[in-house]
Amino acid sequence: MAVLLAVTLAAPGRSAAQGTGTLSVTVTAQQTGVALPYAVVALPERTVERFTDAGGRTTIIALPAGSYDIAVRRIGFAPYRGRVVIEAGTVTTAAITLAQIPVQLTGMTVRPREVCTKPGMPDRARDPAVFDVVELLRENADQFRLLTSQYPFRYATQRIFGSLADSTVFVQAVDTLVAESTSLGGYRPGRVVRDQRGAGGRTETTMAIPVLSDIAAPSFIANHCFHFGGIVTEGAETWVRLDVRAADKLRSPDVHGTFFLDSATAQLRRMELEMSRPDRLPRRLQGIRTVAVATTFREITPGLSLVDRVCAINWQKPFQGRGRSHPVELQQLAAYRFDAAPPDAPIESAYDTPAWRQRTQVPLGRLWCDGVGAAS
Repeated sequence: MAVLLAVTLAAPGRSAAQGTGTLSVTVTAQQTGVALPYAVVALPERTVERFTDAGGRTTIIALPAGSYDIAVRRIGFAPYRGRVVIEAGTVTTAAITLAQIPVQLTGMTVRPREVCTKPGMPDRARDPAVFDVVELLRENADQFRLLTSQYPFRYATQRIFGSLADSTVFVQAVDTLVAESTSLGGYRPGRVVRDQRGAGGRTETTMAIPVLSDIAAPSFIANHCFHFGGIVTEGAETWVRLDVRAADKLRSPDVHGTFFLDSATAQLRRMELEMSRPDRLPRRLQGIRTVAVATTFREITPGLSLVDRVCAINWQKPFQGRGRSHPVELQQLAAYRFDAAPPDAPIESAYDTPAWRQRTQVPLGRLWCDGVGAAS
């Protein structure tokens, strides 16, 4: 349940003849009255979306007078949809309360990964709890999409390339990647494995891992099935596990996945993806058993996260009965800088990164690769 209270006030110094007004919105939690930062306030007809600040407030100026649909959503809360009237030369204030969606921890059936013959959103009438968890995942993804589109940033990531054998990673190279947030994303169903021209005109094959913003895309939802995977305790937090499986109709490699959401805040804490249909890889790649990737997230301010750490392991098949080493790529966020900071977030920050050195060995237990596939 959500409540909108709108009050129109005269705006000093503005003339009604100008034909525009201002919308001032405050978003709070219905149960507690606490302000909700990083709620998304949208006017679809104007293609306007805004984050609220730490006080749950945002202001949209220079709106032509008229009546507008307004939508407000926030991770962990039921969305609000309604109408608001903007009058020329005035400030319209809207106080909106959102009801928290409790993450159901009992009465949900844990299902093993199974075939996916009917992909898409879970049936809300038959499986309402799973439907709600998928909606919470989509809200996380959509928040990240809005962040990267409205607040572009550059980020530096320390990368470690190596090989894994006998629970030890041999470090072969260490570098720092600097990239733009606008380069993220681009999921295409059944097209995560792609060929591209590399140095010297050689063909290189890469796996385009879906990023968080891709998870909200209709194409991802329509090509995956979703199941409750159980409850996980991580430190003082309780995480809800959501398992995702690629549709059987995809006859080429895509991704299966597991997502872990904090049951108290609905924030996504960890994402694990694994290649589906490795049997459909090109002949030259038939030595690959699967590729598995784990991603963890760092809150840069309450309610707003960036990718923190990534562990990717290219699991190889045994060769003539003998084990093989497995290529590994590790990433850790070293720094970021926004072009313009999101509400109440630091415009930039830097973080300590491990002092890995080339030609050294690191026990797998010192890394952040728990749950990244299996070597069997």
